[in-house]
Amino acid sequence: MLSIALVLWILRVPTTTTALGWVLLGVTPQAQDLFTEFLDVSPGTWLRMILLVLVLTLLWALPTHYAARMLVNSDPRAPANGSPCLRGAAICLPRLLGLLTFLAVEVAIWRSYKNIPTLDEQDVVQRVEHALIAMAVLVAIGAAAYLVWIFMRPRGFRPTGLLGRLNAKLGVFWQAVSPGRVRGSADEESRDFGRLLLAGVFVGFAVIFLAGADCIAGWFPRSMAIPFILGGWLPFLAYLSGIGRQVRAPLITGLAALIAILAVVFGDNHAVRRIASKDIAPMPIEDAIDLWMTENGCNPKTSPNTPAVSCPRPIIVAAAGGASRAGFMMASMVGYFLDTSGAAPYGVKGLSSRDVRNRFFAISGVSGGSMGAVMVTAALNAASSAGDKPPCVNTSVDQWWGMKVNNWRDCLEALTSGDFLTAGFLGLAFNDMLPFAFRDRAAVLEDSWRNRFRDVVPATNGNAASDCQGLGLDCPFLSLRPQPGHWIPLLVLNGTSEAVGRRILTTPLAMTYKLPKKCMTAVEAASCPLFVEADSFHQLLQMKVTDGGWSKRLGTLGRILYGGAQENDIRLSTAALNSARFPLISPPGSIRNQDYRLVDRIVDGGYFENYGTLTARELALSVHAVAPQLKPLVIVISNDPADQLDATDDIANDQQVQPRPTAAAGEVLTEVIAPITTVVDVRTAHGVQAVNELRTALHTSIADCGRLVIQLRISPDGDKPLSMSWWESPLVQRRIHRQTEDSQNPKSGNGAEHNQNLPRLKAIWQEMQSSSCKTPDGSPG
Repeated sequence: MLSIALVLWILRVPTTTTALGWVLLGVTPQAQDLFTEFLDVSPGTWLRMILLVLVLTLLWALPTHYAARMLVNSDPRAPANGSPCLRGAAICLPRLLGLLTFLAVEVAIWRSYKNIPTLDEQDVVQRVEHALIAMAVLVAIGAAAYLVWIFMRPRGFRPTGLLGRLNAKLGVFWQAVSPGRVRGSADEESRDFGRLLLAGVFVGFAVIFLAGADCIAGWFPRSMAIPFILGGWLPFLAYLSGIGRQVRAPLITGLAALIAILAVVFGDNHAVRRIASKDIAPMPIEDAIDLWMTENGCNPKTSPNTPAVSCPRPIIVAAAGGASRAGFMMASMVGYFLDTSGAAPYGVKGLSSRDVRNRFFAISGVSGGSMGAVMVTAALNAASSAGDKPPCVNTSVDQWWGMKVNNWRDCLEALTSGDFLTAGFLGLAFNDMLPFAFRDRAAVLEDSWRNRFRDVVPATNGNAASDCQGLGLDCPFLSLRPQPGHWIPLLVLNGTSEAVGRRILTTPLAMTYKLPKKCMTAVEAASCPLFVEADSFHQLLQMKVTDGGWSKRLGTLGRILYGGAQENDIRLSTAALNSARFPLISPPGSIRNQDYRLVDRIVDGGYFENYGTLTARELALSVHAVAPQLKPLVIVISNDPADQLDATDDIANDQQVQPRPTAAAGEVLTEVIAPITTVVDVRTAHGVQAVNELRTALHTSIADCGRLVIQLRISPDGDKPLSMSWWESPLVQRRIHRQTEDSQNPKSGNGAEHNQNLPRLKAIWQEMQSSSCKTPDGSPG
């Protein structure tokens, strides 16, 4: 055991990367459906799967083995000359580490197989199952080939041809740089092929810094990115470890400390990216309500003969967080209503897509829900003001579960179904290793959203009256607001402040309004706060920071390079990112003022409350306070089948109440794990509580209305968790799409899975058509 422990300590770099691979592929939600991208066993899929095995072998398994061999052979303690047990461990453990990379991928394939969502389309599910089995067999063949090479290759193997000539010319170089090498040793020369492989892998990974993580993500997406993520730094770190043992210095620790010091002195790359735009004043909510009534044909100021009480109900959407799952769920539900064909089964007629678009007053988004909100609103803005046709390409779209974009729902689902996972993880593995030199992983994630919008919505499509025409998610955020003749929902994107812990809201709305009567959100004051105890992101950009103390002068180089810039706005994609900075996935965003002084750091809105319902409540109360004849309807869109959201809303209750979970019995390192788990769960618990407070507050203030809060959510799929990451497989997308449909799945007990959303969809259609409130059973209120 001591011999094995010694060798593992010598091999701590490849051991650590291999263990990280097992954690990533075997535990994290992001890898749960990673391999369900292979939807069949067609010739094209076979080629992709074979390429994956080759990449796995050449860029992770073999480098792991050769890096481990290099460390064993170069260690001053010379395990190869020790006891038989020590010599055996020095030979076997490098081989085992390489083999474990294949086993980690097999575990990920098993997880994908186990968690295939329950769908009506059994032929689709069977094709995916067959593809996963084929993938598992190919990985096993790759592992067998690896073992054959490791055990059977000639002792004095040397590459031939061009590769052999190149390696021969590098012999002097290997002599100079190889740690612990015995000069002139034939045994050492036979290992030059391994050194060449490690050097080639590292040079290939260095290209990522030049080409960009998002570019590499397009070449090797999702499962094929695993070797890049896990094997990228292995050759370099193993080499540093070997040299460090020769000179008896902690080179890896020293390099990490140096990078951290440089990031502090020069400033990191986590600043929220700004752009210059027109000096646009915030929009008072009074003006927004006035314009909304005009667009819905019920404003007494523009239509004197139209009574204000004839206005339809303004709809406010609260979109919960949850990465791409949240964005797709939100977009799919809004697209369902925009198509209007879903109204016919419920006896609702006469609504056009433009009518439905005009009903949506605002969207309060959190994290992935904010990404979906930005995609939806930008697409609505890009559509023609006169027509109901969506602006997306009328073709098939990569990574989307459907066959061809035909309608609004297809369009919005296609926008939110892209692969936003690969680029972000590659950015974490590479860009953020030098946090003062490149775009950080958050910017890479943001740019992947922008690229997706460009791919799905042609730049030629656009609302001619909009300042955002043809810009997509590059549009300045404050420019995306409703215009006369073209209503789009108002965005309120929820982030959280590091400095004070309250909300930071990215919104075009002014933070206060004047009210002649009672203020609904606070005590009486000259101006009523629209959002209580919250900061406006754009106001923070103008905030002055006083000099004081040495810590205020850190990041001097950044201020020299960027200080004084007059960027007063951010892109739409950046606004979504302000709300979607979940721990580790995205770093906190540094909010810097016009002098490039640090004002605050913004993190994920879910830290404060994961449903966006506190902000939705304040919007609804303020709308009713400004225009008492308007009675808002809040739609809460949840995307987590396992959340503890109270099933009670303003529709006759038939939703299943999820059983209360219990703490993990065998939790390791309770003192560490328990606080982390608690913080993660509290974000959702705050949201659940806020939903209940939303309903209570609205019914107290609008007592004559029966329907004020309606929940839409994803039904549980037995004990199968629904994947949550920045990429959702086509099968998960189809599962989410089904939340507006009846199920005819023979595996679901009585032959039809009960969709709890159906009565709620009916109620929403009824409220869209009516100007009066109804009671929970559908009768006039």
